[in-house]
Formats: sequence, C-alpha cells, structure tokens
Amino acid sequence: MSHPSAILIPVPTAQRQRPLPPQGEALLDRLRGDSAERAPVDPGLAGGLRDWLEDGLSEPASALSGAAPLRVSKDDLSQVLDCEAHFLSQRDAAPSLTPALARGSLVDAVFRQWITVGELADPFADALDALSVVGDPDGVGAFVAALAPVARRALADEVRAHGACIASAWPGLSASWMPRTQERLVVALAGGRVVLSGVVDLALGAPSSGRASVCVVEVKSGRRRVEHRGDLHLYALLEALRAGAPPFRVATFYTATGELDVEPVGRDALVGALHRVMAGVVRLCRLAGGAGPSRTPGPRCAWCPELADCDPGRSRMAEQGHGGARSASGAKGWA
Repeated sequence: MSHPSAILIPVPTAQRQRPLPPQGEALLDRLRGDSAERAPVDPGLAGGLRDWLEDGLSEPASALSGAAPLRVSKDDLSQVLDCEAHFLSQRDAAPSLTPALARGSLVDAVFRQWITVGELADPFADALDALSVVGDPDGVGAFVAALAPVARRALADEVRAHGACIASAWPGLSASWMPRTQERLVVALAGGRVVLSGVVDLALGAPSSGRASVCVVEVKSGRRRVEHRGDLHLYALLEALRAGAPPFRVATFYTATGELDVEPVGRDALVGALHRVMAGVVRLCRLAGGAGPSRTPGPRCAWCPELADCDPGRSRMAEQGHGGARSASGAKGWA
C-alpha cells in the first residue's frame, strides 16, 4: 500500500532509440536498394548539365591566362564559397598536418585494404605500409614518426578501433559489383581551361544506359558535418558528366560509429551541385585573373592567418567574445 503522502510522478515516454548501424548484408542492402525502383537514365540529362556549365563558365574562363588549367577540388569550392580571402591564405600557406588529419588518411588506407584484400593484421601498421607503397604526398608517415610516443600510441589505438568498425560492418564485395577504391573523377570544361576533379573512396557498379546502377561511398573518420552532403552531390555531378549517367545513390560511412547515411540522387541534387560549382568556379577564375578577394566572416575566421588584417573577421570574433585567432594546429578539425 502506498504511503498517503507519496507523490506519483508520471514516467515520460521513453525516447526513441536510434537503430543500430547496419552490418553485413544489411549494409549492402542499404547501398543496393531495390533495383526495380532505380530511376531510368535520362539520355539527355548529362549533356544538358555539361552544356549549362559550358555556357556559364565560357566568359569567366576566357580571362584565365597561362598554359596550366584551373584545377578545382571539393576543398577549393568549399573554401572559396565561404571566404575568398581565407581561400587565398590557405592556398598559399604551407600544408600542416594534425593528428585528426593523419588519422583520416590512415583510416582511408585501412578501408581501401579491407575492400581490396579482405583482411587486416594490424590496421595501424597496415595503413602506414600502404601509404609508403602507394605514395604519401601529405607526409603522414613522417608526421607519425615524429609524434611523441604517447601521442603515437593514442593515434594507433584510434586507427585500430576504426579498423575494427570497418571489418565488422563491411562484408566481402562480389566482383560483380565492380568495387573500385580511390576512383578518380576528372571533368574538363571550357576547352580544358577548367578541370574539376575528385577522388571517391568507393564506387560500386558500372554505368548503364538503362537504369542508374552506380553507388558512390565516401568514408569519414570524424563526426558528421554538413559539408559532407555537398561533397557527395559534387561527386554525383562529376560522375554524371564523366560517364553520361549519374549514380543512383550516394552514401557516407562513418568509421567511428559504423553509421551509414544513404541518399538517392535526383535531378534537384545534381542541379544544386551545378549551381555550387558554377558559383565557386566563377570566383576562382576571377581570383586567378588577379582580382582582389572578398572577405566574408564565418566559422573559418577563428583559424584564418589573415584575421589580424581583416576588419569583417575581427568584428565577428569580437561579437563572439574571441580576442584573436586560435592556434593554427587545430585549423582543419576532424577529417
């Protein structure tokens, strides 16, 4: 019998739990979907997208001088659209590695080995070996070797944990899926004066003239960021321009949690990516022609080496209560 003075507090409805990350066949089913529901390939779509870009970039690209083309990556687009002054400061600055960026490169190598070989001995050692074989332009191996022992062990433990997540989530891929790691997408525009490029972590399926049949997967070792979706839409556009047909699906696999974000590719995503490319390349052409950069305050201000000479950036930092630029060692955050 309850005490007469007891107060009964209603128990709130339990919050809906997030579903467990997909593994094995469940992961493949999410990537593959129902083939009968894939959209038929529009034979005029890719050509129309290319014509649209060619028309929009013809005049800006005509101002480019020199024999070398303007090469445009996803990072170029992201930075120049955020702030032209920050883009120029990063372009001219010596590249710097952080443990998080090194981890991203190492985890990419682990994923590539798991997909192509199907086994991992020591993910950390395997990744370093792979980089030494295929090339290490960012100097990740030397960066890791120079770390203090405690920091190196911490990084090794992280990479091993990410490798365990990859191995538990991804089953072997059938050769009929045509899995391709580090798939390079290159599209030349404006008579070769502008070259769009990207590297996809994993591409599955072959282009088809019937129903769309390619799936593009990006691998991220850090947390979710809104930029990831824009990067995937860019890759979908590049695949459409290169192959004549867009992928039917794009996905991001997060190696820290095993989560898989999957999105179908429709016309709206491709057109949105096209507008973003157009806006970014127009700015890049103008800067390449010697025009002064515009300054747009935003989240990158805290890490910008130009902050001391940037009135909009300093005003934004003052409004947010920051006295000055933060240490450049954390400039690029999670990979």
